[in-house]
Amino acid sequence: MLTDSWLYRLLVALSVITLVLVVAFIVLVQDNRSLQAEVNQRQQFINQSNQLGRVNEALIRALASTATASADEKLRDLLTQSGITINPATGAPITSSTPTDKGAAPASPTPAGTGR
Repeated sequence: MLTDSWLYRLLVALSVITLVLVVAFIVLVQDNRSLQAEVNQRQQFINQSNQLGRVNEALIRALASTATASADEKLRDLLTQSGITINPATGAPITSSTPTDKGAAPASPTPAGTGR
């Protein structure tokens, strides 16, 4: 009788431990899914930023060539105020690898941390 009671308590303890481990596993899976969704959103933002960067560059080239072809000084001034220099010979914008201002921030933003 004493061994039956001991065995029963051992089996109950093992089943409680198993139940706790299953609950912990479910919680970790749900947390992993939310983190994966956040990573997917960030990747989508990066992909969209790359696409918009190409559109932005094409728009700047079109504006620069229009400003040169039509000799539009207001458009040239607008582009200059935005930090875009136009090559007078070709009408294409001149890109520089260094910022025009000494204290200017880099062109690409750094990603924010997750806070975890």
